[in-house]
Order: sequence, then C-alpha cells, then structure tokens
Amino acid sequence: MEKSEIKTIARKNRIIANIIDEMLERDSFLLVGHKDPDTDCIAALASTALLLRKLQKEATIFLPGPVNEQFSYLLAICKYNGITISYNGQGPVPYGVSAVFILDTPKPAMITQNEAVVELLGDPAVRKIEIDHHLETDAEYAGDEGYRLVSSASSTCELIGILSYKIVKRLQTLDRKDFFTRNIALSLLTGLVGDSHMGKYLKTNKERRYYTLFTGIFDRLLIEKTLRNSRNIASMEDIFDEIRRFSVQEKKCYDELMALKERSPSVTFVYLGKEKSEELIARYGLEYLVNTSKAIADTLAEESGKLGFVSYYDDESVSDYIQFRLRRSSNFHTLDLRTVLTSFDIANGGGHPGAIGFRIRQGELPESRAYFLELVNRIEKLIEADR
Repeated sequence: MEKSEIKTIARKNRIIANIIDEMLERDSFLLVGHKDPDTDCIAALASTALLLRKLQKEATIFLPGPVNEQFSYLLAICKYNGITISYNGQGPVPYGVSAVFILDTPKPAMITQNEAVVELLGDPAVRKIEIDHHLETDAEYAGDEGYRLVSSASSTCELIGILSYKIVKRLQTLDRKDFFTRNIALSLLTGLVGDSHMGKYLKTNKERRYYTLFTGIFDRLLIEKTLRNSRNIASMEDIFDEIRRFSVQEKKCYDELMALKERSPSVTFVYLGKEKSEELIARYGLEYLVNTSKAIADTLAEESGKLGFVSYYDDESVSDYIQFRLRRSSNFHTLDLRTVLTSFDIANGGGHPGAIGFRIRQGELPESRAYFLELVNRIEKLIEADR
C-alpha cells in the first residue's frame, strides 16, 4: 500500500496515542532502519531506543554492520544506557520481542533484516510500528494500520520529537526537563541537522517552521545539560561539525572521487565504471565508498548550483547492482527529482524532491557509461522543460 499524508490532525493524534499505548504496555522492542543507514536513520534508532529506556523498556537496535565512526557517539550513548546493538550475523535478535519499530525506511524492501527479523515482521502477534517522513511515489507502508506515523517532515527525528512531547503530555507526572535527557536531545538534533544540512535542504515553509521550533528546543536542552568547559558535543553546530568530519580513509576516497568529476551545463557528476569501483572497494571497502558517494553528491550539487550525480558498482559479493545518487543544490528548487524516476520508468529507487537514489542490475546495462551520460542528457532536457 502506497504511503500518503495523514489527512487530519485528529487522525495523527490517534496514531501517536496508539504508538504510546504500545510503548507503555509492551516490554521488549526491536528497532530497525533501512539498508546503508544515514544520519537521520541512525539518529532515529538511537533517540527512539533512548525514549524506550526512559520508559524502563528493553530496546535492541538492529544494524547491517558497523557504521561510520562519525556516529560512534550515538552508539556509545546507546550502549551506556543499556541498549543492545545487534549487527547482522553477529549476535541473535533477543528472545521475547513483542514490537518492532521500523524507522526512516521508505518501503519494506529497504528494511535491514535477516531471517530472525523477517520472522518477527511476519508474526501477527508482534506489533509493527512505523515512523517515517518519506512520501515519494514508490514508498510503501511497512507498519500495522493505525500505528504508522508517516507524515511530511524535515526528518524522521522531527516526528520522533513530536512523539516524545506527546509522551510527556500523557505522563503528566514526569518532569519535562528530566525526561528530555541530554542524550535524547543530542540524538534528535543529530537527525534534524544532519538530514537537512543545518536547514539548507528544507523544501517548504512548514518544514522550516518545524525545523526552527525543534532545533531551538533541543539545542537549548543540550546546552543546558552539557557541562561547561567539557569536551562533549554541546550544540547543534558541534553536531553538524562532527557528522561532516571525515576519517583519514574517507578523505582519501573523497579526494579520488572528486578527481574524476565531470560537468554538463546543469549537472556535475562522477561516474565510476566497474574497474574503478572494484579498485576503490579493494582499497577502502564498500562502506567507505557508499558513505563517501553520498557526501560527493552533496558537494557536486553545490558546486554545480543545480545537480550532483554519482554512479558506482556494488561489490559483487554483496549485490550485482549499479548504484545511482542524484542530489539537488540547496539553491535550486525548479525540478522535483522524483520526476526523474517516473519520467525514465525507473522502478527500483526512491527519495524526495531534493535527493533520489536508484539501482539497476549490471546485466541490464551492457554499456553503463553510455546509459549514465544519456541520463545526464535527459535530465538536462527535464530542467529545460521546467523553465
């Protein structure tokens, strides 16, 4: 079933109330996000788990594997607060899970899962709760009816911020400042500023209003609850600096990719053929290539003033796909990038107006560079037609 905006405030409040009921009544929760989790996804997993721990519940975060070291502070916070981090193939999903949170994931096919997670998702006795801000044309629900907090927002963490305030309102005996710990504020801010690049990629006035509201609230809480003269992250600016920080290996990979950039009138792009992709994966690993390609797409978009485009081959031991990432500049709003997917009949992809990703099996493209350049030309025509 395709995702759509919740039609009324009353309906949204009922869904939030249903989710809070489950958080209060059930004892053990598994939290999953999407494959190749980004800033908002990891922050959503951490903040939701911290909320559950504040309610004295058991919480386990399921990840596909180790994440960027820039996010290590979030996982360290989770472990310190008694939250289990389970990596695919490195430890079982805990026994007795009665509810699964599916966070920041556009559609079921993108959920990070193994056999145990698939079994939980297929068990009608296990409640599936979904929180997500993706409403693109190919997005599909993964949660149970009545437990889908799926709505337009600057980030999934914005929706979790709303949920957290509703929890406090429900439990009137809780002291608000005590409930919103420094770690909850830090996690929510990470998702808010990371997904929007400190508000640069927000699309509507509504998103800007809510972003300003929530970053203001949680930034003040973070500042209040961080000891002065400590070396801890103390503000949303500190968070943004941290998540933009490259490791030595990532910087080397980034520089190699940037050396390959090419330009058309509206698109600055990097195309990695099979041989170059294999070379970089052998040198740095697939995780570094995936994460760096996201940063490169952002950089190329800003350099172009319109669009940044990146393509690379997956490691064949993982999949046989060619990956594509297209990002819009923060100052370019003419083209809704989702129209690229619909105009070119691309089924295996998704995103939002300012950023999309899609993938095509290697065997379907005998000459992938020619296809990539044809995409660039057709995107140029879409931009021209929109003027």
